[in-house]
Order: sequence, then C-alpha cells, then structure tokens
Amino acid sequence: MITKQDDDKWFLAHISDLADQAARGGYAAFSDFLDDHQRGLLSQLEGRLPSCLALFGGYPDAERVIAVLYPDYLQDSVEDMAAGEIAVLKISPADRRFLKRPLEHRDYLGAVMGTGIKREKTGDLLTKDSSGYLLVKDEIADYLIDNLASVGPAVVSVERIGADQLPPPEKGVESVVSVASMRIDTLVSHGFRMGRGEAVKLISQGLVTRNGLAVTKADSKGAVGDRISARGHGKMKILEDRGLSRSGRLQLKIEVLGFKK
Repeated sequence: MITKQDDDKWFLAHISDLADQAARGGYAAFSDFLDDHQRGLLSQLEGRLPSCLALFGGYPDAERVIAVLYPDYLQDSVEDMAAGEIAVLKISPADRRFLKRPLEHRDYLGAVMGTGIKREKTGDLLTKDSSGYLLVKDEIADYLIDNLASVGPAVVSVERIGADQLPPPEKGVESVVSVASMRIDTLVSHGFRMGRGEAVKLISQGLVTRNGLAVTKADSKGAVGDRISARGHGKMKILEDRGLSRSGRLQLKIEVLGFKK
C-alpha cells in the first residue's frame, strides 16, 4: 500500500532528478504543477540541489506553481522559459441567458477533471462573470480546447488567451491582529476568530496546515510570509510584523481569504 510518506519521498526524489538533469544538461527542467503541500516539502531540499530552483504559476501570487530547475547562467531567461510551459485558457458559456445560476470554480474544475486530465497538469482556476480562466501545462492545452465541450448544463467554448487577460485573483480581507506570540494556535484563533480551544482541536485533528504541511503541534511557531489554512474556515497569510504594542503584544498584518464565519 502506497502511503502519503511514500508519495512525499517520490516527489522529493523527482525534483532532485530534475535538478540533476538541469545541472548536467545545461538547460531548464520543469515539474508539473505543485500544490501547497508539495511547495512546503521543497524546503527540505534547500541548499542540497545542484541547480537553481524557482517557482512560477503564470501570474503573481499563484497558489499552484511549477518548479523550474536551471543552471545559474540561465537566470535572466528563466521567467520567459517558464511562461512558455504554461498556457492560459478561457472557458466561456456559449449563451449565458440559459444559465440558471452562475458557473462556479467547482463546476469548471469538475468538468476539466471529467476529460481525464490529471490535477497536476492544471494550475490555478479563476472565475469571473461565469467564465473560467485556467492555467495548464502547455502540452495539454490543445487537448482541452478540443475535448472540453460543456460545464454542467452549459455548452462552452475554450480558447487560448494571454496571461495579461487574466482577471485579478480574489482578494482577501486585510486586518491587523494583536497576539501574544507566534504560536500556530494563537494565529489560527485570532485570524479565524475562534476560541483558542477550537484552534487547538483543529490542529489535533490534522485540519490546519502551514505552507502546505500539516501542523501537529499547537505550539509550533509561525513567521511572516506563512500561509496558514484551517479546513472549513479559510486561508490566512501573515503579511507583515508591525512591531510591539505598548503592552508588549505583537501587531501582525494578515490577509484572510474564504473566511466562513
């Protein structure tokens, strides 16, 4: 039986193999799209790869990204090479007048997966005005254009567009919270407006992640730049440390997306 640990080991070995190929061959090597958990695993390879590593998702602050492994002398061209690996598709209903409700993220993702495409071949999916904007590995773009004919009850068309035509991603709610420490349970409690006990319970149930990796200890420390998710409550990013208040509490600027309460 293949376990999650086995999957993680395979992933890290795969990234190491790509790094070796890039170093030996003198070219850039590319992974499929990584999820938050895989992004978090990359920290285990820091300083151990024979080539440089960059992440690219097709637009700034993308959640799903490809890993680009390359020799340092390709630094100036790596972004252009990575952009060539990703296609942007716009998926549009043929006639919005017959939609009983706006098409949502889940509708589009379900339809794409229904064509037989694996999730790792697709990046972020944005929606606006019942249209879907999907980032994919360029190698599967034509397949989706030819085979994705409907989303739910709606007949759709699929076309390539430029990354500059992507709608802006959904913005979260920014605020400043005052916390006693950078403990994960404290951050979850204040960020998602729940009691400390509820935050500890979520952590103990394995429902909280930090930078894609499950948090198992309530007293684990967070840091500026961390992305923290609590299943059923949303996602939070720690944007800035604004120093101590007069009472000695930390003042943190955070952004919360998908808050459920």
